[in-house]
Amino acid sequence: MHSNAVSHSASTAKNGDEPGKKVRKFLFRKLWLPRAIYEALPYLYILAGLITLISGIYLPDGTWMLPYVVLLGLVCLHAGLAVATLRYRYSHRRQKDQPDHNTRHPK
Repeated sequence: MHSNAVSHSASTAKNGDEPGKKVRKFLFRKLWLPRAIYEALPYLYILAGLITLISGIYLPDGTWMLPYVVLLGLVCLHAGLAVATLRYRYSHRRQKDQPDHNTRHPK
C-alpha cells in the first residue's frame, strides 16, 4: 500500500498532473489591464472608500453593519492612497535617475 502511494506520487510529479497545479497556474497568471483602467485604479479605490464611509451615515441606528462598513471604507481608502503614493514615488525616482540630455557635461 505504501509503495503504491509513493510510486503514484512520483509518477504524477513526473507527468506534471499535480491536482492543484492548474488552479495555481490560473490564480497566479499575469493580468494586464488597459492603461486607462490601470491608471484610474487608485482613484477608484479612494472613491469606493469615500462612498462606503458616507453610506455608513445612512444606516439605521444601532445596526450591526456599521463597523464592517467603516472597516471596508477605511481599507479601500488605505489601498487607494498606498497605491497612489507608491506610483508617485516610483515615477519621481525614475525621473530623477534619468540623465538630463539638455545639460552639457564637462569633458
